[in-house]
Amino acid sequence: MIGGHLIGGHWEVVVVGGRIAGASTAWALAPYAERVLVLDASRPTAFWPQQSTWDRSGNLAWSELGLLETVLACGAPRTYGDTQRVGGEVVERVYPREDAYSFRMSVPREVLDPALLAAARSRGNVTVARPARVRDVTIEAGRVRAATVRHGAVDSQVTCDLLVLADGRLSRNAERVGASAYRVVESPWFALLAYYEKLPLPTDRSYFSLQDRSVLISTPCGDGQWCVAVDLHQSLIDETGQHPARSFERLVRDDPYLGPAVGAGRRSTPIGGAGRMRMLRRPMSGPGWCLVGDAGYHLDPVTAQGTRAALVTARILRDRIAGAGGVRGADLTGLTDERDDALDDDWAYTEQIVRG
Repeated sequence: MIGGHLIGGHWEVVVVGGRIAGASTAWALAPYAERVLVLDASRPTAFWPQQSTWDRSGNLAWSELGLLETVLACGAPRTYGDTQRVGGEVVERVYPREDAYSFRMSVPREVLDPALLAAARSRGNVTVARPARVRDVTIEAGRVRAATVRHGAVDSQVTCDLLVLADGRLSRNAERVGASAYRVVESPWFALLAYYEKLPLPTDRSYFSLQDRSVLISTPCGDGQWCVAVDLHQSLIDETGQHPARSFERLVRDDPYLGPAVGAGRRSTPIGGAGRMRMLRRPMSGPGWCLVGDAGYHLDPVTAQGTRAALVTARILRDRIAGAGGVRGADLTGLTDERDDALDDDWAYTEQIVRG
């Protein structure tokens, strides 16, 4: 029993995954369902250095879902420009002030994800179970009808009108419902990051260093906190023979802008990262199921477009269900084409960088 509700039984919507895509979808669908269950495999105390970054288009996407105030309350500074170093040339940029959404923002995921889950819970009809994992999916007459959920060392049968998969690019459940990838791009990039404190850097602008086969980014992301991220091309790792974390430390230390600042502050987390991730597209929907976020549409993080893509998929699903007046009876055909059209520029830009 979680929050006074039994896990087993029937829920109009079951969302698998409680991070950006899953929590945002639960929030967005709650007005159109009686009961929404979010299943998240992680523990509330789980931590890994990871951030989410977006610009004006992302702010608009948060606003369309009604979650912008939740995001702003996370306390990350807004940046209105950046310093770019390309080779040896340095350029100072100011972002165009089109409207109130014209700023860039980076929020640590261990701050953002709980805030989004709390917002979803505040709807009153959203229940979150964690750690909870889907062990199997039941398909009857060609339609998803139920899932077997492991929670608290107990397996429960959960039936639903709609199963939303927001469990990431490695989703096993996507394969269980028959959503095989139909476009895959192998990436040669390795992404790493760590958090730093008390850096003598401005809090209203970011820093980008684009060098041969590497991208170094520093962004303020909290009160006295900065996220430093490095994207390394696999060929550079192979050439130097260094562990990626060593390459991270070397690039940060040797950077003429960031190196002195890091020397005056301190790194507050381990260096985390992942490499050679596949960009992929899976079908967005089928009978009784839908994929949001990385589960259906994964963009390599080198271009920082993944957050907006997750929000766009959540909004597309919400709009279709809202148009039908509720979850039951909503026709989800055609969502794949709608999503691909909406995110075509993001995909093309990211694939160009990955293949380049």
